[in-house]
Amino acid sequence: MTDHVLSFSSSIPPLLETKSDHCRLRIRFNQLSRERRLLTCLLVLFAIIMCGLLIGIFILSLTFQGRAPIVYREINTTNIGTSYGVVHQNDQQLLSTVIDINTTITARIIDTTLITTTIELTTSTEKQLARYGESCDNDNGCERPFICHKRGSSSPGMCRCPMNYDFTRDKCVGDLNALCTKDIDCQQYMLCSGMNDGTRRCQCQKQFDYDNDKRQCRGDYQAPCESNIDCRTNLVCNKTVTPSVCSCESFYQYYPSLRKCRGDPGAVCDRATAECVDNAECRDGACECSKQFVPDENKTCVDPCPLQIPNPARIRYPGNCRKFIDCQQKSKTECPEPTMFNLRKQLCDYPKNVIDC
Repeated sequence: MTDHVLSFSSSIPPLLETKSDHCRLRIRFNQLSRERRLLTCLLVLFAIIMCGLLIGIFILSLTFQGRAPIVYREINTTNIGTSYGVVHQNDQQLLSTVIDINTTITARIIDTTLITTTIELTTSTEKQLARYGESCDNDNGCERPFICHKRGSSSPGMCRCPMNYDFTRDKCVGDLNALCTKDIDCQQYMLCSGMNDGTRRCQCQKQFDYDNDKRQCRGDYQAPCESNIDCRTNLVCNKTVTPSVCSCESFYQYYPSLRKCRGDPGAVCDRATAECVDNAECRDGACECSKQFVPDENKTCVDPCPLQIPNPARIRYPGNCRKFIDCQQKSKTECPEPTMFNLRKQLCDYPKNVIDC
């Protein structure tokens, strides 16, 4: 046991010497000036950066290994000077080109195997393409999508829109059944729809019908619109709502079964395009009940004559003492002034003799 104690005590001096060495080093480092410590830190940082750069260069060299650059030079040029570029051996694509070349250029390409190849590059100044209405020789002379229309093989042509296309708002737009690729190729309110034959053609949208006279799709009742021309006959673009939609004019009602707006008695109308309610017609710019029919409180034209016509067959027009209805002739007549219709006598008479009106 005494031997163990002695061996343990004999190991103490080296430990003390190690600690004393560390203390001396720390004291020595603390004695260095502030400038020396800063310089030491900068040197360590510089060493780290240099190691990073070397590692990056090594990685790049592995990445681009096998891509030998080929330097080419254009010679025999006119008014262009000399240009240089680099081409990769794998894809043989030029990375730089010469701009505004107006003459023939002979280019000599030198590769790594010292094989020389001569290539003639012929370029010409691009001719400005013709726009709509300008003269042309062929379709290549017109801007897209215009094509060159010719009346004869010898006469010059003129750039026009393709078949079934119209020139509108400085561009060609497709009419009904025109070939198309997207909706923007077609007129307003048309869609580029797929057909049974595999083609895509311009067709009217839902709630729109094609008007052959106007050559455009016109909206039905409640269809979106921008102006009255976008709506069908007897429909107007109602801009009091948002978004604006096609609706019937004043004193007109929409009949879904007929897909038409029809004017009530008294509605303003045009004889050429008017659609009045049943048993009514357009007279003097307004819808009026025809023949013996008269308007009722529901703004419809009804027949006031009884089913079995009595004798006499003339009855007074409702609410008007001067007019009468002939149920046999199916007509309406107005007595001249100052006479009034006498129901008892069945004729026009002086007012003093008409006691029931």
